[in-house]
Amino acid sequence: MRKSLLMLIALLSFAHTGNVFSFENTMLNSKLNINGNTVPYPIFSIFVMPNKAFTVEFVDKNHTGNFQFHHANGEALKTSSNLPAASGSVGKAPILAPKKSGHYVLKTTNKQTGEIATLNVFVMTPLDKVDKAGKLNGYTIGKYPEKPLKNNPIYLPPQGLVEVLPEQTDVRLSPNFTLGQFLSKQQQGFPKFVHLRAGLLLKLEKILHTLNDEGHAVEGLTIMSGYRTPFYNKAIGNVQYSRHVWGGAADFYIDQSPKDGVMDDLNKDGVVNREDAVWLANFISNMSKQGAFGPRIGGLGIYGANAAHGPFVHVDVRGTLARW
Repeated sequence: MRKSLLMLIALLSFAHTGNVFSFENTMLNSKLNINGNTVPYPIFSIFVMPNKAFTVEFVDKNHTGNFQFHHANGEALKTSSNLPAASGSVGKAPILAPKKSGHYVLKTTNKQTGEIATLNVFVMTPLDKVDKAGKLNGYTIGKYPEKPLKNNPIYLPPQGLVEVLPEQTDVRLSPNFTLGQFLSKQQQGFPKFVHLRAGLLLKLEKILHTLNDEGHAVEGLTIMSGYRTPFYNKAIGNVQYSRHVWGGAADFYIDQSPKDGVMDDLNKDGVVNREDAVWLANFISNMSKQGAFGPRIGGLGIYGANAAHGPFVHVDVRGTLARW
């Protein structure tokens, strides 16, 4: 009897452990407007050029507060030649980014709610630092097209790239996504460089939150491909103007139950195939039709399995609808 009871307790404990769910859904009571993007999350990221201004405001104009720059290790920064204003009032004036490239942390405090929000400020290395061999600090970038596709300015070369060191791969860009998830897949060591758009993070978070809101217990999205350097994009034979090269696209799938490195059986038909990518794409398409993404509409692609990967979907934030 005692043995049976112990076995039952063990089984119940195992079942509970197997259902551990770490999706982060904490939201700000008082949203922030960061460089024109409404951000409801207590942690977010922006990517700016050295000594360039960016804006942080409370969406509720009746709210006030302060900001303070910190080192990535948490140490408060002081005003210096690198940082003209290490602290100040939120929304009173644009904030100047540090002059030196790197990762900084800006914390805002809302006086009315007491909420503290964390904003990762990635000060980019200018693209003109790429040498004639197409390398930046030893990392191969390649060459961006000189002419934008159909003269569309979203295809102009980015102004800069974020340098990534090994210890920075786990930095949370937003509640449920880390910097390391978006690195180019080319086989080179650190430092690496990446370019990302804040709008892509907002879109991916929105998809993940909506899945959970509608009863699909999804811990996270498995990013197959985020940023691609022009060098890597060309090496894998992809189209020259892929939105991945501009940091505005992600290929991903849901790998929740079981966690086995491939897409889940989302449509519950007993097999994992292209139809599961169709299910996910339809879910995202319905969100788009309902206006869930605002100005962050874009491409939506469906891909089946092959010898190298399972089924997945592509999303981007090009600003116009595209489907394939």
